[in-house]
Amino acid sequence: MKSEFRRFFLNLRREMDQSLIKAKSEKIIANLLASDPYKNSQSIFVYVAKNKEIETRNFIKKALADGKKIYVPKIIDHKMLAAKLGDLSDLDSGAFDIPTSKSLEFIKDPDLTICPGLSFDKEKNRLGYGGGFYDKFLKENTTTKIGLMISDFYSIKIQADPWDVKMDFIITEEGIF
Repeated sequence: MKSEFRRFFLNLRREMDQSLIKAKSEKIIANLLASDPYKNSQSIFVYVAKNKEIETRNFIKKALADGKKIYVPKIIDHKMLAAKLGDLSDLDSGAFDIPTSKSLEFIKDPDLTICPGLSFDKEKNRLGYGGGFYDKFLKENTTTKIGLMISDFYSIKIQADPWDVKMDFIITEEGIF
C-alpha cells in the first residue's frame, strides 16, 4: 500500500513544474521562519533538498545568518546522524547521493528537526521514502519534528506502522498545522 502511495507522490512531484515548487517552497520557508519552533531553536537538523523536494538551501543560509547551529543528514553504517554544517560550501555528496556535510562533528537531540516527506496527513503521519532513516533518528533523539509539504501532496490518511514517528507540525505554503 505504502509503495503505491510513494510511486503516486513521486510521479506527482516529477510532473510538477520546478518554478511552481520554487514559489511554493519560498512561502513554506517563510512560514517556517515565522514559526515559534524556529524562533525558539538554537540547533536545527535539516535536509538539503534534491529531486524537487521543498527547497531548503535559502532556509539554511538564513538560519546560519540568524546564528543558528545547522546540522544535515550524514549516513554512516546504515545510520543517519546529524552532522554540523558551517556553510553551504561545506556540502559534499554522501550516501544515496544525499547532500551532506564534510564535518564529522555530530549532535544528539537537536532543538528542531526538519523532515522531508512525500506526503503527510491531518494526524501528522509522514510518508517517507521507505528507508526508515528518519523514523530511527526521531526515535533516538528528543527534538521538535516539522514536516514540510506543498499542500497538493496532502493525504487523507497515511497507514502508520508501529515504527513510524508522527510530526509535531506540518508546514505548507498555506500555513502551519
